[in-house]
Amino acid sequence: NYKSEGTSDGFRMNTTNTNSGGWDSSYARKTLLGNSGTPTNPPSGSLLAALPSDLREVMKSVTKYTSNTGRHNQSSGVTSTVDYLFFLSEFEVQGKRTNANQYEKNYQLQYDFYRAGNSKIRYKHNATSDECSWWSRSADYTNNQWNTISSYDGDSFSENASKSLGVAPGFCV
Repeated sequence: NYKSEGTSDGFRMNTTNTNSGGWDSSYARKTLLGNSGTPTNPPSGSLLAALPSDLREVMKSVTKYTSNTGRHNQSSGVTSTVDYLFFLSEFEVQGKRTNANQYEKNYQLQYDFYRAGNSKIRYKHNATSDECSWWSRSADYTNNQWNTISSYDGDSFSENASKSLGVAPGFCV
């Protein structure tokens, strides 16, 4: 379902084109990734449930700070969530802010992997030479879209929340 839009199966940030409620309220966080459960009791059909049980047994929760109001650029909109699987933020990948709430970066660091100049490009699981755009957890503060990482140059751009794109979740052990 890559690049399809709607409510059907797919890796969507939300099932409608909105970023209201930000990462905290997103379909991707709660349902797709499975953060409405725990590694020992993951929601059926989630990516968390699909992970091997021996990995889930050693997973740790992580506190992430993200704009959880959606279309706002205010410091009060940046709040915490506790997640087992998470998408990286725009700043954690890019080391700069383009469309995310400007205050997110005050609570985040760019991951060393990306700071070292490693590729930000991801590939389709069923066509490993085909690049795909992938979700970040940062909402675009200027509209109802979400920030994604470009399949072509690794830069950020905005995309409709109900579009099915690539996922590259992080986790801690």
